[in-house]
Amino acid sequence: MGTLVVGAECYDLVATVGKGTFGEVAQGRRRSTGEVVAIKILKKKRYHGRVVKKELKLLQALRGVDTEESHIVRFLESFADGACTYLVFELLEQNLRDFQKKNNFLPLPVRHIRTITPENIMLVDHARYPFHVKLVDFGSACILTEVRHVKQPYIQTRFYRAPEILLGLPFCEKVDVWSLGCVMAELHLGWPLYPGINEYDQVRYICSTLGLPRGELLCPVERRRYVFSSLDQLAAVHIHLASDSGQEALAEHCDLRGMVALLKTMLTWDSQERITPSAALEHPFISLQQVKSSFEAEFGTAGTRGSPVARCPVPTGSRRGSPTAHSNPAQKPPAAAPGWCRPQGRWRCRHCWGSASGSPPAPIPPSV
Repeated sequence: MGTLVVGAECYDLVATVGKGTFGEVAQGRRRSTGEVVAIKILKKKRYHGRVVKKELKLLQALRGVDTEESHIVRFLESFADGACTYLVFELLEQNLRDFQKKNNFLPLPVRHIRTITPENIMLVDHARYPFHVKLVDFGSACILTEVRHVKQPYIQTRFYRAPEILLGLPFCEKVDVWSLGCVMAELHLGWPLYPGINEYDQVRYICSTLGLPRGELLCPVERRRYVFSSLDQLAAVHIHLASDSGQEALAEHCDLRGMVALLKTMLTWDSQERITPSAALEHPFISLQQVKSSFEAEFGTAGTRGSPVARCPVPTGSRRGSPTAHSNPAQKPPAAAPGWCRPQGRWRCRHCWGSASGSPPAPIPPSV
């Protein structure tokens, strides 16, 4: 593809790995070290300048953050020439949207949904660290905690767009809580929760589960594919698991109840009533408290009937999505290792490994 020269450093461009509204992302190799990186190439257009400056400002502010602990892509450097601005990042494996495509949009078991659209959530290395993710693309991010007016014509991908953005209301960081709730529901279902074809249709879909916003009437339309009358109906969507034993099914049911409870606090019309990011991190579904209490209570009864349960103890305070919470399925632990379980004669941790089967409908691709 070419070579980028930055002072004494050279980057060889290998292939284009993605394209977006403001540019493209290429895989590159740093000649001095041989390191493979991702290079975001942003064309210098009049209306792009503000977006590029804002993203650079945010990336510089995030440089003091532990990117592994915070699940944020590691930013390496930036440079520019007369035509483009280049942002260099660590290379990650694939985004959630590509992962869904490779798996024919099969629904994920709830235990994997602890991870602001699927395109901006990257899997670091799925073979070594299943479902360990990092966030990328901060071009539309805001540093302010409260924004009074929507200045940009386009904020958030429509399927994941918060009600306050759709209705032109003041918004804050809770718009990302809404988006994450939509992503969680989509990963469980295998199709978008609110697949509106335009903003009016998007509001109609949201009304179908949350009711009317502040008494405003929205006329019904004919297209009602994949519409739920309440978020509680998510729990009625049954996901068939490979080797779905009674214990696994019950554990999945416990997880599902916790996920639906969390989604109901994330998906609210009024952002003031929506759960905060910090409170969401402490929710039993994320902290695993619900899994530990419900699963142990229900399985304790099963165990007394001669059905011993081998399950992985979860360290206090651990959350799904961290490298320590995911084990390499190819690694065989010692026979006496207490942190491993062995259902169906093969090593697998109930909390971090599994597969889904079935034939859900293919989702509608998101668009502006």
